[in-house]
Amino acid sequence: MSRLLVVDTDVIRAAGKTDHPVSRASREILSAILKICHQVTYTESLREEWNEHQSRFSSRWRTAMAARQKPIKIGKEVPVALPRDDLSEKNRRVIEKDRHILQAALAADKIIVTLEKELRDALSSTQKTRKVMDSIKWVHPVTDGVECLENL
Repeated sequence: MSRLLVVDTDVIRAAGKTDHPVSRASREILSAILKICHQVTYTESLREEWNEHQSRFSSRWRTAMAARQKPIKIGKEVPVALPRDDLSEKNRRVIEKDRHILQAALAADKIIVTLEKELRDALSSTQKTRKVMDSIKWVHPVTDGVECLENL
């Protein structure tokens, strides 16, 4: 079954040629997305981040996705209403920084592929924001691996 995923910029940037575990896991997860029938979506702001921070591997991956008619679709941004009162200033900043990732995921199949844990931690800080966090499937390339994508 094809899923519409959001891939965070940190994965796009980390997918380099080195044998470092993070780089290798990021390459493997992008390659798996290419082979499995999954597609990828992003918002305009996430696309701009990708363009600015992508590795050579990621650039080739994007080209290969298009060549296999697995277009990377620009998705709409779903408004994310989060309580302001209950959040610490630090958590509010973290969520605001990555709000576009949440918006893309909520407009798609609610799956985010990311190396980052800060956003999850910030969302888990209050009961109201935990509902948003729990509605999303979080895939970490190093700890979850390719098998996680195969089982979506």
